[in-house]
Amino acid sequence: MPKIVVGCCILLQKYLVKQKCYHQIEIHALVFVCFRVMLPDDANVMGNVHGGIILKMIEEAGSIVGTRHCNTQNEDHCLAALVRVEKTEFLSPVFIGEVVHVSAEITYTSKHSLEVQVKVIAENILTGTKKLANKAALWYVPCSLQNVDKITEVPPIKYASAEQEEEGRKRYEAQKIERLEAKARVEEAMPPPPNP
Repeated sequence: MPKIVVGCCILLQKYLVKQKCYHQIEIHALVFVCFRVMLPDDANVMGNVHGGIILKMIEEAGSIVGTRHCNTQNEDHCLAALVRVEKTEFLSPVFIGEVVHVSAEITYTSKHSLEVQVKVIAENILTGTKKLANKAALWYVPCSLQNVDKITEVPPIKYASAEQEEEGRKRYEAQKIERLEAKARVEEAMPPPPNP
């Protein structure tokens, strides 16, 4: 790695020790955006940020937007828990010194679950260039903080159009069928033990 990049990263790291590393912006109730500078601790020796760091940021952003939304109308406080990663796409590597913008948006809600679409954009702050690094689709359920076995109801969202709502419903039904089929395959492969 060039000495100038290492030097910039060290200066940046010293500055960020005094400042908050994470910054967040709330665009509106259904969208959450945070951004963070990638530091040497986040990457391997070649300067590539570990996928696990990106996945953690994706999950955190989804959990924040989901928890905020689910607590807008519920009297029973809850925490949006990740229950399914529908897809995660690693499109482009992220490097030390780049600023990562993570935006999470609630795109569909059912009675007890919500879909969050997340995009990760990496920005080179020296040149101003941006690239789409990752995309993910996640499903969360709101778990009550008073009774951990209880799944609370999800407040509905307003869709931009009927088509958007219908597309969301199709994704919801497709993942529901896939879950049931996977469960059936597991039960078929591992039959329950005989009753003594």
